[in-house]
Amino acid sequence: LANMSHELRTPLNAIIGFSEVMNGELFGPMENERYKDYVGDIHKSSSHLLSLINDILDLAKIEAGHASVQEQVEFEIGPAISSAVRMVAPLAERRGVDLAVLSCPEPVRLIGVERMIRQVLVNVMSNAVKFTEEGGSVTVVTERRAGGSFRISVMDTGIGMSSEEVKIALT
Repeated sequence: LANMSHELRTPLNAIIGFSEVMNGELFGPMENERYKDYVGDIHKSSSHLLSLINDILDLAKIEAGHASVQEQVEFEIGPAISSAVRMVAPLAERRGVDLAVLSCPEPVRLIGVERMIRQVLVNVMSNAVKFTEEGGSVTVVTERRAGGSFRISVMDTGIGMSSEEVKIALT
């Protein structure tokens, strides 16, 4: 999987790089506005595909017990939550589920692997949306707690989980 990932990433990085050059019109202006739109679409699509490949590789590492947090850095959680919500929003819209975020007013910085935390949020929110009936809601709540801790809750009006299912999910 790692070898295949490398074989896919190399041309994708080239596509992303070339689309950035074209989008920035480094070799001169693009006369036709449709071309600029297409280049933007190419960039977005190839970046999304690269992100999916990275996610698959991350999952394979986790399942193999080789996941690493060596990439951890300090980052602001708000943009990561916003990014995860943007990824889940189309699913929520298709299913007729209201997706809302209630954030604490001040910015919160965490230390971790932002990409992994964002993926956890996407997974939890996606599951909440999938198991919530049309007309229901999924709400992401962030709160700073006593003692300086921080909590992110994903609440939904879906079918819920039994105690045994919660144990399995947490594993």
